[in-house]
Amino acid sequence: MWILASEAPNGNWLPGDVNEFIWASLAFLVVLAIGLWKGLGPIKAALAGRTERIRDELAAADNAKAEADARRTEQLAKLGDADAEARQIVVDAESRATTMRADLMAKAETDVEATKAKARLDIDVAKGAALADIRAEAAANAAAAAEAVVTQNLDDARLGALIDSYITEVGA
Repeated sequence: MWILASEAPNGNWLPGDVNEFIWASLAFLVVLAIGLWKGLGPIKAALAGRTERIRDELAAADNAKAEADARRTEQLAKLGDADAEARQIVVDAESRATTMRADLMAKAETDVEATKAKARLDIDVAKGAALADIRAEAAANAAAAAEAVVTQNLDDARLGALIDSYITEVGA
């Protein structure tokens, strides 16, 4: 019991009570594991959903390109020698598809970065809450340990003298 009251280093590389450090670390790891367990699933689901939407949009761009190719073939059949016009239609469709693809990729990257930033913020908030809980618990444990040491070290004579000196100080 006297080891808990010592203010001298415990001889280890950890400050204070090793058991307190172990329990605080375990509590932190439990809170962190719960945060990761409950938080990573929705984040992964959101990223997977966004990826699926991007795939759908890319498929729509490919369909637009396929439609442009089909129009080109139709125009060639109708106009015969209008190769120059058909080439222009294909070039326009390809440039639109390329532009659309580039826009979709840029939007997807922006959305992914925003989602990552939000996830990082959520993790930081959860980490801060866990650290605050651990600090509060450590403070409560330290207060309880100090109270136990003080009550064990005071006998009736010392307690009476302490009360008398307090009454004298307050009266003065």
